Amino acid sequence: MVATLVRLRWRITLNLLRNNIWAAIGLILGVATAVGALVPLVGGAVALGGTDAVTITTVLGAVGAVLGIGWMVVPLLFTGADATLDPRAMAAWTAPSRALTVGLAVAGACGLPGIITGLVLLLPALTWAVAGQAGAAVLALVLAPAALATCVLLGRSVVVGAGLSSSRRGRELLAVLGFFAVMAIALLPSLLNIVLDMERLDFGGLVRIARLLGLMPLGWALAAPGYLAQGKAAMAVLLAVGALAVPLALLPLWHRVVVRGMTGPARTRAHSRAYKDAREPDEAGGTRGTLDVLPWQRRLARVSSGPTAAVAARCLRYWRTDPRYLIQVAVIIMLSLLFTGMIAANYDTMTSTSGDVTTVTFTGVDLTPGRAPGVLFILGPIIALLCGWMVHDDLAFDSTALWIHMAAGLPGRSDRLGRVLAAVTWQLPLLTALILIAGWFTGNWAQAPTYLGASLGVYGVALAWSSITSVLLPYETNPPGESPMKSRTSGTAFVAALLQTLGFFVVATVSAPVLVSLVVVVANKAWPWGWLLLAGGMLWGGGVAWGGVVLGGRQLDQRYVQVLATIRSWPGHDAA
Repeated sequence: MVATLVRLRWRITLNLLRNNIWAAIGLILGVATAVGALVPLVGGAVALGGTDAVTITTVLGAVGAVLGIGWMVVPLLFTGADATLDPRAMAAWTAPSRALTVGLAVAGACGLPGIITGLVLLLPALTWAVAGQAGAAVLALVLAPAALATCVLLGRSVVVGAGLSSSRRGRELLAVLGFFAVMAIALLPSLLNIVLDMERLDFGGLVRIARLLGLMPLGWALAAPGYLAQGKAAMAVLLAVGALAVPLALLPLWHRVVVRGMTGPARTRAHSRAYKDAREPDEAGGTRGTLDVLPWQRRLARVSSGPTAAVAARCLRYWRTDPRYLIQVAVIIMLSLLFTGMIAANYDTMTSTSGDVTTVTFTGVDLTPGRAPGVLFILGPIIALLCGWMVHDDLAFDSTALWIHMAAGLPGRSDRLGRVLAAVTWQLPLLTALILIAGWFTGNWAQAPTYLGASLGVYGVALAWSSITSVLLPYETNPPGESPMKSRTSGTAFVAALLQTLGFFVVATVSAPVLVSLVVVVANKAWPWGWLLLAGGMLWGGGVAWGGVVLGGRQLDQRYVQVLATIRSWPGHDAA
């Protein structure tokens, strides 16, 4: 059974590679990246062997725990990346059994992630061999399979048990949570620099955390040889026995997940929605019932045409349910907090001399309401640029559903204006609130009109750029329902980066009138002139945004078919 499932896994994988050139390229790049990462890891393992046994034990124990956590977290970020032998797909061919459970686990370990993890788990033996600890090296080799089994069983139990393959809502929720996790990890070095001076960083605290991770069940297999090398045989035996027992304890859990997946009813976290019955007057003077599918359409129809309001209402639903949109909102929130934190951690030096002694003290910026520095207002124009930029690839997010607009004969201007209206509905109050919050923290309310005017000017220009470029230069996005964290494969990453770089220069250039006015007012502290800049920013931003809507609408009328064909050519969008 085990050998059959392993062969089946690789046969499915090879068939996929033969039929999908991008999957083959992705596998080649993945193997190259893994090999490239193993080379420095081998060097690090050798270098670590030159340190003392306590340090080696601490580092390796923490590495073991991180590997186990990675097997739980990473598959959640890239949902569906490895569903080759999902138990639910096996239900039509066989009944659940202990042999099938073990076979699925072994097959899961025989993929590229499992092979790379297995190679990494052999490095502790190399470290202990370099350190001259033969007994610890042998014990590390013995416990390496147990560590790999722990990673695989725990990871598969969590991913399959979560029911990701059958629940789009679950995938979307985990994708957003995963994005926050990735962002937190990516910003961790910056946050450490913000919160602490690196020269004053308490490495002792990090060592204690690493030692604690090594004493967790996920770190037992890699920490046990270290205690043997330190002469603590009892502790080493205890951890080794525990490391061997962990996969044995996880195997029944994995078996229950397999049985439930193969025999239980289909489950989904999706829920049906009962739409409200909206009553409208009919020609006979009575009323007729209609489904109030997009309640915001009735509200927005008061300030725009029916088609424009329908597009805006649908986009507003995307902004609160689609993880691809929610991640953009999350970026705005995290950047706002990060920028504020950078200001708060901007240390000023104060030097005092008493006799022959010179003292240098560090004072942080005070963010007490009414005492914060005026530079906090800069957050307004920065966030305005990012907010207007959010819809620069909005047509691609619609995927092939764009054909509905084309089939209905929706004017391009209505499409462009509807998407802008949806963004303005929540972004304009956000920008205003940011400026007011900055005014509250700084206590400089006289500066608020100046920065609000500049923000509105930049925001309008960014919306205009987005309205035009999403028609002329759409680039690949992940299709609806797919994890936003999954890498795109059509080779358009360079085009996207080039377009974004060009866009920032264009927006800055067209926004020059309001940005130059902002610099002049701030340099001369002519804050009463800020009211004039507020009016000018509203007119300039609104006028340029309208021009972008009109021009983008004309281009969309001419390019509907071409844009739809471009979207269909991207992997995964032909089935969306």
